[in-house]
Amino acid sequence: HNYKQAALYAAIIIGTIISALTTALRCRTRWKAAKRLHKDDWLMVAGLVWSFGVIAAIVHGLTVGLGDDELKTDHDKKWLPRTNAAMLMFQSWCVLCIKASILYFNTSIFIGQTFQKVASAVLVVTCFNSFTGFLIAFLQEIAICPQADQLCFGEAKYVVPLTTGIISTACDIVIYIMPIPVLAKLRVDRRTKIGLCAVFLLGQLCIATSFARWAAMIEDHPKDPVTMPSDIRIGLWTYLEVATGITCGNLPILAPLLG
Repeated sequence: HNYKQAALYAAIIIGTIISALTTALRCRTRWKAAKRLHKDDWLMVAGLVWSFGVIAAIVHGLTVGLGDDELKTDHDKKWLPRTNAAMLMFQSWCVLCIKASILYFNTSIFIGQTFQKVASAVLVVTCFNSFTGFLIAFLQEIAICPQADQLCFGEAKYVVPLTTGIISTACDIVIYIMPIPVLAKLRVDRRTKIGLCAVFLLGQLCIATSFARWAAMIEDHPKDPVTMPSDIRIGLWTYLEVATGITCGNLPILAPLLG
């Protein structure tokens, strides 16, 4: 348990430093180039702010039994599910801001009717998916269940986060693959073309963290319909997913600076 806690804190510290640093460099690069921040920059800043909410929920969860095999006090039994719900709520808005930022940036540099339509479709699905994840987490632990004092949603506490996660990952795959066909047709030397494709394909790291989060959620399925999955690994990969998304979303902006 202590080893898992140490790994979680290390991931939060490293993830926060890298995501905040790349976001700051992104804003600095844009300000130097255009003397203003674009819509996609503000959305990425909003995603970073929401990621701090995910951190706050995880850290609070560690004080009310996150990762424990059995909750011993009524206080922990009351607040751990709410903490997990808060983590999912913050994560939903964070993911929405990150994906919207990436899509707005991509549509600003890649011109084409098909590209625009696909980007719009992905944005609509992302909005619906994020709102669904937020609403279920809010209703099941904060709004309806505590007042009703009965079992609410049952398996939805496990199925909904996993389902929204799968849909979110599918959108990620589309988002990070979309620019590659366009980049492959650029009339530049092969080295430059490969470098650009590599920068955009680094988003696959975010998809890898999503798969790890799925595995943690599936393996740590709750033994009863009351509790939500409370393993530390779920919190770990939930945060790493958003931190990696922010970092990978900033890299295309920083490509000229790195070059």
